[in-house]
Amino acid sequence: MPSDAKIQSFSSMASFMQRHPTNWKTIIFSTITFILLVGTLVTGQSLRQQIRYQTESLDNNLVKTIHDLNQLQREIYQLQLWILTTQGPLERSAFQQQLDITQSRFTIIKRRQQIQDLHPHVVDSLRQLDQDWGNLQTDIQRWNQQPTDPRLQKHIIDALTQLEIDANKAAILNSQQQWMSYQHLVQRSSNSLQLLSIITALFLGFGLFFGVLLAKFILTRQHLLKDLERSATIDDLTQIPNRRYFNQVFDQEWQRMQREQSPLSILLCDVDYFKLYNDHYGHQAGDQCLVAIASTLNQCMRRPADIVARYGGEEFIILLPNTQLQGAQQQADLIQQQLATLALPHQQSPISQHITISIGLVSQIPNHCYSATQLIANADKALYQAKAQGRNCSCQYKP
Repeated sequence: MPSDAKIQSFSSMASFMQRHPTNWKTIIFSTITFILLVGTLVTGQSLRQQIRYQTESLDNNLVKTIHDLNQLQREIYQLQLWILTTQGPLERSAFQQQLDITQSRFTIIKRRQQIQDLHPHVVDSLRQLDQDWGNLQTDIQRWNQQPTDPRLQKHIIDALTQLEIDANKAAILNSQQQWMSYQHLVQRSSNSLQLLSIITALFLGFGLFFGVLLAKFILTRQHLLKDLERSATIDDLTQIPNRRYFNQVFDQEWQRMQREQSPLSILLCDVDYFKLYNDHYGHQAGDQCLVAIASTLNQCMRRPADIVARYGGEEFIILLPNTQLQGAQQQADLIQQQLATLALPHQQSPISQHITISIGLVSQIPNHCYSATQLIANADKALYQAKAQGRNCSCQYKP
């Protein structure tokens, strides 16, 4: 049987673990899981924003640049029509308006060229366009002064045709560059998604790993709690409830019987001449004898609420809720009969050749004038009366 200090230690450990279920393993698992989860979410959100921004930027540049070059081709074509259909001096207002529109288009393309990281071939093509446009403006001014010069008119038409071809070439080169950039973006996005997948897989792997560790810890902790609880409430030798557990249940039943105003009975049992038994048969045989007696007493319990516990040494105590003194006496008689049937030899006993016990009985309806401690004290007095009457009997408490 564990000592009171050992029981108190087990009880304190169990109480501490129940009040503090979280330990360092749980904290580490929760922290790592939270960090991985936040890291995965932040990384995923950052990658999604980056991919979306790059895609939108690429789409905008692609659409705007191609649109500007296509518009430039249309405006050059309009200039060709003006020159081909004009036989005399050009109308200043309308033609100048078309020139200003085309010039504005060139200005927009040049600014976009400065902003975008274009391929060298595209840059060369746009630079050639700008140079040809400057030369064309000079030729147009000369032709406006000499509108009847057919060679100058043909030269301007050829220059416009070449300018249109160069604009188309620049548009094609720009489309190719944008397509290559788009392919590169797709590849980077794919790599980013693969990285995100790896991070997610690592998160799931760590989560599973620490989840298994946590599950093992929880199971181990539950087993430990059960062992601690059992060590704190079960007698190691006889495997029946110990005195600590009896006191807890006794307090609960006392309050319950007080509310219901029902009788509560106690049987305090003591093995007769057990010291002589130990001295003659040895302590190991004495332990086996206590185990057999405890098993016999436990078998005599008829209801789930009836409890037998080892009270100390060779003493046992029985709690019988909702039981009057007559029912407690019947229980004591049954115990005496069962022990007689068990017939454990005891050659050193002055009163019998077999193991016997003395029993003190007490029954009381709990009230405010009568304490639980006093009930056990009265049972102890009844036990001494049984011993005084020659042992191997039961005696009811009589004030």
